[in-house]
Amino acid sequence: MSKKERVISIVLTLLLSIFCLIPIFEFKTLAKENPEVLYRVYLEGKSIGVIKSKEKLENYINEEQREIREKYNVDTVYTPKSIYISEFEGYSVNTVSEESIYEKIKGSDSFTIKGYEIIIEGSTDDEDIVFYVLNKEYFENAVTSVVKAFVPSESVDEFLSGEASEVDGLGSKIEDLYIKENIKIKETFIPSDSKILLDEKEITKYLLFGEDIEEKHHIVKAGDTIESIAEENKLAVEELLVVNQDLKSKNNILSIGQEVSVALISPIITVVEEEHSVEEKEITYRTEIEYDSSLPWGSSKIKQKGKNGSQIVTQKIKYENGEIVTALIAETELVEEAINAVKIVGTMSSSSIDPTDIPDSGDWYWPTLTPYIITSPYGWRWGTLHDAIDISGTGHGSPIYAANNGVVTKSWYDGIGGNQVIIAHSNDYYTWYAHLASIYVKVGQTVNRGAKIGTMGCTGSACTGTHLHFATYKGKPGAGGVSFNPLTIYR
Repeated sequence: MSKKERVISIVLTLLLSIFCLIPIFEFKTLAKENPEVLYRVYLEGKSIGVIKSKEKLENYINEEQREIREKYNVDTVYTPKSIYISEFEGYSVNTVSEESIYEKIKGSDSFTIKGYEIIIEGSTDDEDIVFYVLNKEYFENAVTSVVKAFVPSESVDEFLSGEASEVDGLGSKIEDLYIKENIKIKETFIPSDSKILLDEKEITKYLLFGEDIEEKHHIVKAGDTIESIAEENKLAVEELLVVNQDLKSKNNILSIGQEVSVALISPIITVVEEEHSVEEKEITYRTEIEYDSSLPWGSSKIKQKGKNGSQIVTQKIKYENGEIVTALIAETELVEEAINAVKIVGTMSSSSIDPTDIPDSGDWYWPTLTPYIITSPYGWRWGTLHDAIDISGTGHGSPIYAANNGVVTKSWYDGIGGNQVIIAHSNDYYTWYAHLASIYVKVGQTVNRGAKIGTMGCTGSACTGTHLHFATYKGKPGAGGVSFNPLTIYR
């Protein structure tokens, strides 16, 4: 090898050695640096980049989402729920800017704010209702407002304070007060496009009306009363008062031009009130009828005047959203016995008499034992006409009586009303008895006023507790007859 060739070989060897040492030098240089805390960002489980500062990303999101902050009056907007940020130690050679990560996630999912998830379990059709609030105290206050819509405010305050006194003599007290549904509250991050209720008024409205509220208002005109407005809009007076909490009773004075809400409530929670009451009740005397063939047909005379009595009645009543669902008469104490009236009715006639033609007395017989509790009156309820009164408190299997002389025109069972009887009376009146435990009469049978026709029960799907559904009609039910309030025949 020539001298020139040896020089070239040495130079090449040196150059090759230098290039081989460069990676080692770079590695040793990097090794001298300390690894730093970095953050890998995942969107729906897929990595979209590594950033140096999680705090900077969060601050950037908060600054950019000013609209959300202003809409919900919050200080901070957070990442979407689909974002996961993992902390690790590494080298910052492949990091990206927080701004570029924000642009990647901006349109993928809703940004979030801190608040509370409310779950009302099995509220409607056994399905949970879920919504969000920003302030837990607002929700709790709204629930209290709903409770006070159905239970007198002073009674609620007394119960919650634990200062409710025992009933001494006559009076009542709340034994228990609670929400029927199980309610869960947990702090969470709420997607900004969720159902978020912002204040107490909005939460109260949602609890009372649910999702499908139909806003309706009535402008008061001359002659309007709370009762007439309720009737015109197919509401019970109690429902109207619930919707308009500034109206304290049916006797409130209204002013012409005043706006009254007539929206139909559909509460998503059930306020349960269990009440113990002691009250003095009148024992209404009954009128006994005696027939006398020596007196002219249809004439009558009083043999003995009646006199009402009284008794002390202890009751246990359970309400759900202001409506009685169960009622029990726990104890009675007689104060003064009633004296029944006796009326004699003439039946003298020149022709043979069909028993069904014997005139009724005009004095109707109460269809249950006394004392009793009317758990649901005649009238509008939840937008539907309740065409009867519900009578309870006398116990399962207690007797049901014919309200007057008549003929049984129908006796049957169906899945809604259970065991039922309809009796035709003179002057085209009809009485209808439903939910009976048992029936003692058959179609075509003539019955006398006060005859036992069955027993009180709770048959049929429309029954929520032992009671008699008692209806009165002018004209045949289902064939043009019109229902009316049964209490009017006892006045």
